[in-house]
Amino acid sequence: MATSVPDVLTSQQARLLDEWLGEWEAEEDMSWGVQGIHVLRLRTASGLVVAKASTTSHHIQRELRAHRRMTAPLGPRAPRLLHGDSHAGLVVTAWLPGRLVEGGPLEFEPDTFEQAGKLLALFHQPGHETASYDPAALHKIRDFAERAVGLVPPDQLRELRGLVATHRPAPRVLYATHGDYQPRNWIEDGGLVSVIDFGRAGYRPWVTDLVRLEHEYFAGDARRRDPTHDGAALRAAFCAGYGREPAEEPDSWRLDNVLQALGTVVWAHDVGDVPFEDAGRQMIIRILEGHGAP
Repeated sequence: MATSVPDVLTSQQARLLDEWLGEWEAEEDMSWGVQGIHVLRLRTASGLVVAKASTTSHHIQRELRAHRRMTAPLGPRAPRLLHGDSHAGLVVTAWLPGRLVEGGPLEFEPDTFEQAGKLLALFHQPGHETASYDPAALHKIRDFAERAVGLVPPDQLRELRGLVATHRPAPRVLYATHGDYQPRNWIEDGGLVSVIDFGRAGYRPWVTDLVRLEHEYFAGDARRRDPTHDGAALRAAFCAGYGREPAEEPDSWRLDNVLQALGTVVWAHDVGDVPFEDAGRQMIIRILEGHGAP
Protein backbone atom coordinates (compact mmCIF):
# COMPACT_ATOMS: atom_id res chain seq x y z
CA MET A 1 0.00 0.00 0.00
CA ALA A 2 1.01 3.65 -0.25
CA THR A 3 3.09 5.17 2.53
CA SER A 4 1.15 8.44 2.13
CA VAL A 5 -2.37 8.40 0.67
CA PRO A 6 -3.31 11.62 -1.20
CA ASP A 7 -6.18 13.35 0.58
CA VAL A 8 -8.12 13.57 -2.69
CA LEU A 9 -8.86 9.83 -2.50
CA THR A 10 -11.65 8.28 -0.50
CA SER A 11 -10.85 5.36 1.79
CA GLN A 12 -12.59 3.03 -0.68
CA GLN A 13 -10.54 4.33 -3.59
CA ALA A 14 -7.28 4.01 -1.64
CA ARG A 15 -8.21 0.47 -0.62
CA LEU A 16 -8.92 -0.51 -4.22
CA LEU A 17 -5.56 0.88 -5.33
CA ASP A 18 -3.89 -1.26 -2.66
CA GLU A 19 -5.72 -4.34 -3.93
CA TRP A 20 -5.00 -3.66 -7.58
CA LEU A 21 -1.46 -2.28 -7.43
CA GLY A 22 0.17 -3.55 -4.26
CA GLU A 23 2.87 -1.06 -3.27
CA TRP A 24 2.31 2.30 -4.91
CA GLU A 25 3.42 5.89 -4.47
CA ALA A 26 1.82 9.10 -5.74
CA GLU A 27 4.38 10.95 -7.87
CA GLU A 28 2.35 13.87 -9.23
CA ASP A 29 -1.10 15.39 -8.97
CA MET A 30 -2.06 16.24 -12.57
CA SER A 31 -5.61 17.34 -11.78
CA TRP A 32 -7.17 20.28 -13.64
CA GLY A 33 -9.12 21.38 -10.58
CA VAL A 34 -12.57 21.12 -12.19
CA GLN A 35 -15.64 18.91 -11.73
CA GLY A 36 -14.16 17.15 -8.71
CA ILE A 37 -11.94 14.95 -10.89
CA HIS A 38 -8.52 14.03 -9.54
CA VAL A 39 -5.75 12.69 -11.78
CA LEU A 40 -2.68 11.15 -10.15
CA ARG A 41 0.47 9.64 -11.59
CA LEU A 42 1.45 6.68 -9.45
CA ARG A 43 4.62 4.65 -9.32
CA THR A 44 4.18 0.92 -8.81
CA ALA A 45 6.46 -2.11 -8.88
CA SER A 46 5.29 -2.70 -12.47
CA GLY A 47 5.85 0.87 -13.62
CA LEU A 48 3.95 4.13 -13.91
CA VAL A 49 0.17 4.26 -14.03
CA VAL A 50 -2.49 6.98 -14.02
CA ALA A 51 -5.37 6.92 -11.54
CA LYS A 52 -8.47 9.05 -12.06
CA ALA A 53 -10.83 9.41 -9.14
CA SER A 54 -14.11 11.21 -8.51
CA THR A 55 -17.17 10.72 -6.33
CA THR A 56 -19.43 13.22 -8.07
CA SER A 57 -18.69 13.20 -11.80
CA HIS A 58 -19.95 11.04 -14.66
CA HIS A 59 -16.43 11.44 -16.05
CA ILE A 60 -15.25 8.10 -14.60
CA GLN A 61 -18.25 6.17 -15.94
CA ARG A 62 -17.71 7.60 -19.41
CA GLU A 63 -13.99 6.88 -19.22
CA LEU A 64 -14.59 3.25 -18.33
CA ARG A 65 -17.18 2.81 -21.05
CA ALA A 66 -14.83 4.31 -23.62
CA HIS A 67 -11.97 1.98 -22.69
CA ARG A 68 -14.23 -1.06 -22.68
CA ARG A 69 -16.15 -0.32 -25.88
CA MET A 70 -14.44 2.36 -27.98
CA THR A 71 -10.65 2.64 -27.77
CA ALA A 72 -9.61 -0.74 -29.20
CA PRO A 73 -9.12 0.65 -32.76
CA LEU A 74 -6.47 3.04 -31.40
CA GLY A 75 -4.32 0.18 -30.06
CA PRO A 76 -1.16 1.49 -28.33
CA ARG A 77 -2.01 5.07 -29.33
CA ALA A 78 -4.35 5.28 -26.32
CA PRO A 79 -3.81 4.34 -22.66
CA ARG A 80 -4.47 0.71 -21.77
CA LEU A 81 -7.14 0.12 -19.13
CA LEU A 82 -5.77 -1.76 -16.13
CA HIS A 83 -8.51 -1.49 -13.50
CA GLY A 84 -11.80 0.27 -12.98
CA ASP A 85 -14.71 0.51 -10.58
CA SER A 86 -17.58 2.78 -11.60
CA HIS A 87 -19.26 2.59 -8.19
CA ALA A 88 -16.10 3.74 -6.42
CA GLY A 89 -15.42 6.34 -9.12
CA LEU A 90 -11.93 5.06 -9.91
CA VAL A 91 -10.08 4.08 -13.08
CA VAL A 92 -6.42 3.11 -13.56
CA THR A 93 -4.64 3.08 -16.92
CA ALA A 94 -1.09 2.43 -18.05
CA TRP A 95 1.09 5.51 -18.39
CA LEU A 96 1.69 6.78 -21.92
CA PRO A 97 5.20 8.22 -22.26
CA GLY A 98 5.66 11.62 -23.84
CA ARG A 99 4.42 15.14 -23.30
CA LEU A 100 1.22 17.02 -23.95
CA VAL A 101 1.02 18.45 -27.45
CA GLU A 102 -0.54 21.63 -26.04
CA GLY A 103 2.26 23.99 -25.08
CA GLY A 104 4.89 21.82 -26.77
CA PRO A 105 7.02 22.36 -29.88
CA LEU A 106 4.67 20.36 -32.13
CA GLU A 107 1.43 22.06 -31.12
CA PHE A 108 1.07 23.99 -34.39
CA GLU A 109 2.67 21.49 -36.78
CA PRO A 110 0.49 20.25 -39.67
CA ASP A 111 1.89 16.72 -39.26
CA THR A 112 0.58 16.65 -35.69
CA PHE A 113 -2.91 17.48 -36.94
CA GLU A 114 -2.74 15.01 -39.80
CA GLN A 115 -1.83 12.25 -37.35
CA ALA A 116 -4.65 13.37 -35.04
CA GLY A 117 -7.08 13.25 -37.97
CA LYS A 118 -6.05 9.69 -38.83
CA LEU A 119 -6.45 8.61 -35.19
CA LEU A 120 -9.89 10.17 -34.96
CA ALA A 121 -10.97 8.36 -38.13
CA LEU A 122 -9.96 5.09 -36.47
CA PHE A 123 -11.77 5.98 -33.26
CA HIS A 124 -14.96 7.15 -34.97
CA GLN A 125 -16.55 3.73 -35.33
CA PRO A 126 -20.17 4.12 -36.51
CA GLY A 127 -22.92 2.85 -34.28
CA HIS A 128 -26.65 3.05 -34.82
CA GLU A 129 -28.76 5.63 -36.63
CA THR A 130 -31.24 7.63 -34.59
CA ALA A 131 -33.86 10.27 -35.20
CA SER A 132 -33.67 11.50 -31.60
CA TYR A 133 -30.32 13.37 -31.66
CA ASP A 134 -31.45 16.53 -33.45
CA PRO A 135 -34.61 17.08 -31.35
CA ALA A 136 -32.59 16.57 -28.17
CA ALA A 137 -29.93 19.03 -29.37
CA LEU A 138 -32.58 21.62 -30.24
CA HIS A 139 -34.12 21.22 -26.79
CA LYS A 140 -30.71 21.75 -25.17
CA ILE A 141 -30.08 24.83 -27.31
CA ARG A 142 -33.38 26.36 -26.23
CA ASP A 143 -32.54 25.66 -22.59
CA PHE A 144 -29.01 27.05 -22.89
CA ALA A 145 -30.31 30.15 -24.69
CA GLU A 146 -32.66 30.86 -21.78
CA ARG A 147 -29.89 30.37 -19.25
CA ALA A 148 -27.54 32.55 -21.33
CA VAL A 149 -29.76 35.63 -20.98
CA GLY A 150 -27.55 38.25 -19.37
CA LEU A 151 -24.41 36.34 -20.32
CA VAL A 152 -24.63 36.81 -24.09
CA PRO A 153 -25.75 40.04 -25.82
CA PRO A 154 -29.47 39.89 -26.73
CA ASP A 155 -28.84 40.51 -30.44
CA GLN A 156 -26.45 37.55 -30.57
CA LEU A 157 -28.95 35.30 -28.85
CA ARG A 158 -31.59 36.34 -31.37
CA GLU A 159 -29.24 35.54 -34.25
CA LEU A 160 -28.36 32.14 -32.80
CA ARG A 161 -32.03 31.31 -32.32
CA GLY A 162 -32.62 32.38 -35.91
CA LEU A 163 -29.83 30.10 -37.16
CA VAL A 164 -31.48 27.02 -35.70
CA ALA A 165 -35.13 28.09 -36.15
CA THR A 166 -35.22 26.66 -39.67
CA HIS A 167 -33.32 23.50 -38.79
CA ARG A 168 -35.13 20.39 -39.95
CA PRO A 169 -34.29 17.38 -37.76
CA ALA A 170 -32.91 14.43 -39.68
CA PRO A 171 -31.69 10.95 -38.71
CA ARG A 172 -28.03 10.90 -37.64
CA VAL A 173 -25.55 8.06 -37.42
CA LEU A 174 -23.95 8.12 -33.99
CA TYR A 175 -20.25 7.40 -33.70
CA ALA A 176 -17.89 6.72 -30.84
CA THR A 177 -16.69 10.28 -30.14
CA HIS A 178 -14.03 11.65 -27.80
CA GLY A 179 -15.86 14.76 -26.61
CA ASP A 180 -12.80 17.01 -26.11
CA TYR A 181 -10.57 16.27 -29.06
CA GLN A 182 -7.80 18.85 -29.15
CA PRO A 183 -4.06 19.16 -28.34
CA ARG A 184 -4.57 19.30 -24.58
CA ASN A 185 -5.66 15.66 -24.87
CA TRP A 186 -2.98 14.56 -27.31
CA ILE A 187 0.40 13.16 -26.26
CA GLU A 188 3.46 13.15 -28.48
CA ASP A 189 6.49 10.95 -28.00
CA GLY A 190 9.26 11.36 -30.56
CA GLY A 191 6.76 12.98 -32.91
CA LEU A 192 4.23 10.15 -32.61
CA VAL A 193 0.79 11.35 -31.50
CA SER A 194 -1.49 9.45 -29.10
CA VAL A 195 -4.82 10.28 -27.46
CA ILE A 196 -5.73 10.50 -23.76
CA ASP A 197 -8.67 11.44 -21.50
CA PHE A 198 -11.90 9.79 -22.59
CA GLY A 199 -13.99 11.21 -19.76
CA ARG A 200 -16.32 13.01 -22.19
CA ALA A 201 -16.58 10.15 -24.67
CA GLY A 202 -20.03 9.27 -25.96
CA TYR A 203 -22.06 8.36 -29.03
CA ARG A 204 -22.71 11.43 -31.16
CA PRO A 205 -22.52 12.63 -34.80
CA TRP A 206 -18.92 12.64 -36.02
CA VAL A 207 -18.83 16.41 -36.58
CA THR A 208 -19.08 17.07 -32.84
CA ASP A 209 -15.41 16.19 -32.34
CA LEU A 210 -14.29 18.86 -34.81
CA VAL A 211 -16.07 21.84 -33.24
CA ARG A 212 -13.42 22.62 -30.59
CA LEU A 213 -10.62 22.29 -33.13
CA GLU A 214 -12.40 24.69 -35.48
CA HIS A 215 -12.70 27.39 -32.85
CA GLU A 216 -9.46 26.87 -30.97
CA TYR A 217 -7.04 26.09 -33.79
CA PHE A 218 -8.54 26.47 -37.24
CA ALA A 219 -10.54 29.70 -37.05
CA GLY A 220 -9.63 30.80 -33.53
CA ASP A 221 -6.93 33.20 -32.42
CA ALA A 222 -4.18 30.77 -31.50
CA ARG A 223 -1.61 33.32 -32.66
CA ARG A 224 -1.52 34.59 -29.11
CA ARG A 225 0.61 31.52 -28.40
CA ASP A 226 2.41 31.13 -31.73
CA PRO A 227 2.77 33.98 -34.23
CA THR A 228 3.45 31.49 -37.05
CA HIS A 229 0.15 29.68 -36.50
CA ASP A 230 -1.69 28.94 -39.76
CA GLY A 231 -5.18 27.73 -38.97
CA ALA A 232 -6.05 26.99 -42.59
CA ALA A 233 -3.01 24.74 -42.96
CA LEU A 234 -3.88 22.90 -39.75
CA ARG A 235 -7.47 22.41 -40.88
CA ALA A 236 -6.32 21.08 -44.26
CA ALA A 237 -3.85 18.67 -42.64
CA PHE A 238 -6.41 17.41 -40.15
CA CYS A 239 -9.11 16.86 -42.77
CA ALA A 240 -6.58 15.11 -45.04
CA GLY A 241 -5.83 12.70 -42.21
CA TYR A 242 -9.45 12.28 -41.21
CA GLY A 243 -10.77 11.89 -44.74
CA ARG A 244 -13.89 14.05 -44.37
CA GLU A 245 -14.81 17.69 -43.87
CA PRO A 246 -17.68 19.00 -41.73
CA ALA A 247 -19.07 20.95 -44.70
CA GLU A 248 -20.27 17.56 -45.96
CA GLU A 249 -22.97 17.71 -43.25
CA PRO A 250 -23.70 21.46 -42.92
CA ASP A 251 -26.94 21.15 -40.93
CA SER A 252 -25.42 18.86 -38.31
CA TRP A 253 -22.28 21.02 -38.19
CA ARG A 254 -24.26 24.23 -37.63
CA LEU A 255 -26.43 22.63 -34.95
CA ASP A 256 -23.50 21.35 -32.90
CA ASN A 257 -21.55 24.58 -33.20
CA VAL A 258 -24.45 26.49 -31.66
CA LEU A 259 -25.02 23.80 -29.04
CA GLN A 260 -21.38 23.72 -27.92
CA ALA A 261 -20.96 27.51 -27.95
CA LEU A 262 -23.98 28.19 -25.76
CA GLY A 263 -23.21 25.19 -23.59
CA THR A 264 -19.69 26.47 -23.02
CA VAL A 265 -20.87 29.90 -21.86
CA VAL A 266 -23.51 28.50 -19.51
CA TRP A 267 -21.41 25.68 -18.05
CA ALA A 268 -18.33 27.87 -17.56
CA HIS A 269 -20.42 30.56 -15.87
CA ASP A 270 -21.97 27.99 -13.54
CA VAL A 271 -18.57 26.67 -12.41
CA GLY A 272 -16.87 30.09 -12.33
CA ASP A 273 -14.41 29.44 -15.17
CA VAL A 274 -14.14 32.99 -16.55
CA PRO A 275 -11.59 32.30 -19.36
CA PHE A 276 -13.65 29.36 -20.64
CA GLU A 277 -16.82 31.43 -20.48
CA ASP A 278 -15.11 34.07 -22.63
CA ALA A 279 -14.00 31.34 -25.03
CA GLY A 280 -17.64 30.40 -25.45
CA ARG A 281 -18.53 34.00 -26.27
CA GLN A 282 -15.79 34.06 -28.89
CA MET A 283 -17.23 30.86 -30.36
CA ILE A 284 -20.58 32.61 -30.71
CA ILE A 285 -18.99 35.58 -32.48
CA ARG A 286 -17.21 33.28 -34.95
CA ILE A 287 -20.39 31.29 -35.62
CA LEU A 288 -22.28 34.47 -36.42
CA GLU A 289 -19.41 35.53 -38.69
CA GLY A 290 -19.86 32.33 -40.67
CA HIS A 291 -17.64 29.71 -39.02
CA GLY A 292 -19.63 26.66 -38.11
CA ALA A 293 -22.49 27.75 -40.34
CA PRO A 294 -21.51 26.83 -43.90
